[in-house]
Amino acid sequence: MSVNPVTQYALDVQNGKILTGKLMKLATKRHLDDLKMQRTPEFPYYFDEKILKGFLLFASRVPDPDTNEPVPLMAWQKFALGSLVGWRSEKTNGKRFKQAVISIARAQGKTYMASVLATYDFFIQSYDRYNQDIIVASNTSDQTKKLFNYTKGTIEKLIKPGALFEGLREDISPRFMDVFDNRRKNQIVRLTADGGHLDSYHANTAVFDEAGKQINRDAFEMITSGQVKQPEGIFIMISTAYQNPNAPLREDIKMATEDIEKGKHELDNYFLAVWSQDDVNEVFEPETWIKSNPLLGLPEQHDQLLEGLISKRDISMRQGKLNDFLVKSMNVWVNAEQDAAFELEDINNTVIEDFDIKGHQVYIGFDNSMTSDDTALAFVFPYEDEDGKRKWHLYQHSFIPWKKAGSIDAKESQDGINYRQMEELGFADVTQHEKGLIDNDFVFTWLMDFVSDNNLEVMSFAYDSAHAYATVKAVEETTNWQMQPVRQGSISLNEPTKWLQDAFVEGRVTRFDDAMMEKSLMNAVIVSDNNGIKIDKNKASFKIDLVDALIDALFDGLYHFEEYGQATKVQDEYDRMSDQQVNELLKSGGFTF
Repeated sequence: MSVNPVTQYALDVQNGKILTGKLMKLATKRHLDDLKMQRTPEFPYYFDEKILKGFLLFASRVPDPDTNEPVPLMAWQKFALGSLVGWRSEKTNGKRFKQAVISIARAQGKTYMASVLATYDFFIQSYDRYNQDIIVASNTSDQTKKLFNYTKGTIEKLIKPGALFEGLREDISPRFMDVFDNRRKNQIVRLTADGGHLDSYHANTAVFDEAGKQINRDAFEMITSGQVKQPEGIFIMISTAYQNPNAPLREDIKMATEDIEKGKHELDNYFLAVWSQDDVNEVFEPETWIKSNPLLGLPEQHDQLLEGLISKRDISMRQGKLNDFLVKSMNVWVNAEQDAAFELEDINNTVIEDFDIKGHQVYIGFDNSMTSDDTALAFVFPYEDEDGKRKWHLYQHSFIPWKKAGSIDAKESQDGINYRQMEELGFADVTQHEKGLIDNDFVFTWLMDFVSDNNLEVMSFAYDSAHAYATVKAVEETTNWQMQPVRQGSISLNEPTKWLQDAFVEGRVTRFDDAMMEKSLMNAVIVSDNNGIKIDKNKASFKIDLVDALIDALFDGLYHFEEYGQATKVQDEYDRMSDQQVNELLKSGGFTF
């Protein structure tokens, strides 16, 4: 019994016949698992081999406009494209997948794949329909021009005399900004994120090239909002990794990966296919580069492509731009911003699933809201792990104003953070103030309840010494905590900043999977002067408030295990006690002179 090409690729990956990274192993396992569940009440989807066969037949006849010859799809391309058209919904018989990410390194044929999808919809899927929109889009006019002209050139070849669709030649008009079917009124339109009008169409197929460059979801949402009534509607993001790990595309990759890994089945209509290296150290292992450069699987191109990649890597190393090579040629998301404070891989490696904070000693840092900034409380919990290694667990809770943005929707769009989701996860509170301002009483009450409910022993409460906020004064007047004002210059911040950088590299800190903390850490850059270094941001809308709070908390917290640290000072321990605790200690006789 023959196996269809999509399933065969999945089997070959799972059996180790084809080398891929872990994300493609996950994607192919998902396909095989889904085949076992198809057409069940819990999984109302099915894989239509007849539609797949028709699509692959069409694709085999699509010419490359540069050579005028069809380009045979490789196995990995058949898997990605075949999955998009082959998986169907039992409820609508339309496509199962409504959104998709296809991510590979540069120069791997993304444009050709996008062109095949657009022309398939135009000639086959929309053949007996009218007023259908097909969108090819990107960030700028120059980026969209390449994809659109490639697609237009393909269509011109397909309708020329003697070609597959020569009978439609009189109906179809390839123009500067669109390809128009005069009889059916169907069209392929060229759009850009910076040109607007994305929400003017109800696209069946929408392809967004180089989606990784978008810093917010505005353009994506304008496209998808017009697709909700289209049974064949699909929004496809095709891209290589970019230098900004806070990009919505990477967030979607992470979101979909987690859903598939944990078997949640909450995103069954979201397709994910990412060809990338698994580790930055693989940059020195060319034998693994097929993970991100699947064209290396073509024998006739292998040697030339590999030689070019090795040469590019070596030159990038000499130029001090290895991160650029990792991003573009290895399809690895790294923080390639100049003077970035932290590396993405180091941040990801600190995530742990569980940490019981109850009864712990804690160092608290406080960063108050200024205009559009968030108010952040950072908590640093020193502890020893199972192996006796000294570590520090980092936690934060932020309070979100929206007055300057005008609404919480605008605030989320501006900052690129889903604050309401963060609130649901327990990492934030969106202000309930009718004017969108921070409620200082709410912040103070939340902090007091958090410390009390978790029976925390506060070692110090650190804050910006230049601002005696209402919250700071309230803490000072109502607790016996050690108050630690911290000057915000490089002299004071140099040591905790450098310590935090090293701690991420060396694995001395842990944290929960908190998207706000990750984004803030990735936004942080290092600035220096003659007195040392400190954290800053390179764009006003980039949020680093909670990183500032972490640095303040570490002003004392980094010395916790030292002999001169706060935890070993007996007098400080007495100072931190409440009147009730002192009274109980005196009665018990549990003290010495």
